[in-house]
Amino acid sequence: TTLAHRHGVGVYIALNALLTTRDLDRAAGLVEALVHTVRPDAFIIQDLGLIPLARRAGFKGEIHLSTLANVSFPAALPWAREHLGVDQVVLPRELDIDEMRAMGAACPPGLGLEVFIHGALCYGVSGRCYWSSFLGGKSSLRGRCVQPCRRNYQQDRTRRRMFSCMDLSLDVLVKVLRTIPQIRTWKIEGRKKGPHYVYYAVSAYRMLRDEGHDPQAKKAALGLLEQALG
Repeated sequence: TTLAHRHGVGVYIALNALLTTRDLDRAAGLVEALVHTVRPDAFIIQDLGLIPLARRAGFKGEIHLSTLANVSFPAALPWAREHLGVDQVVLPRELDIDEMRAMGAACPPGLGLEVFIHGALCYGVSGRCYWSSFLGGKSSLRGRCVQPCRRNYQQDRTRRRMFSCMDLSLDVLVKVLRTIPQIRTWKIEGRKKGPHYVYYAVSAYRMLRDEGHDPQAKKAALGLLEQALG
């Protein structure tokens, strides 16, 4: 964390799993160890039970609700801020731009929004899927998805990836997203991706954000995104 801060980078730790009763002691121990050794700037969580565990461990940083936490309607935002002390909410990838505007309008002071702008799309609604668990006992809701939706399936004589979504790329909406001030973070999905993907995708969206009005810069950015395909 010290090294990251030296370079102006925040450290967020994702604890994206639903807890069972027998997980509580282990989860509390893990959170306490992270608070005192890593000292992260934020926890990204799905299970609301992790919030009191983090605060009890002395965590003073931000709490971000993951897209898996299912905050998908405007009325939930003031409640999450007032009752849970949440600092940021990651919006579901399924929301359209009008729904994002409605979420922004309902955002109370002190709460920011985060949206996915690039990366793999899940067949389930924002990752809430039991398919992997059903097939082999490895739950996507516990970070162990084996991605059965990416496999080939056969119907009659047709064999193809029937459930695999095309990757998300919101480069055409960069200007529109900037008109919603409550959206303060753009999220590039990069699980199991290499450093080249990270470099190309982040560089491209930074160019679109800062120089998108320049046709040459926009062309260069789109060229970089072609190198960041999943």
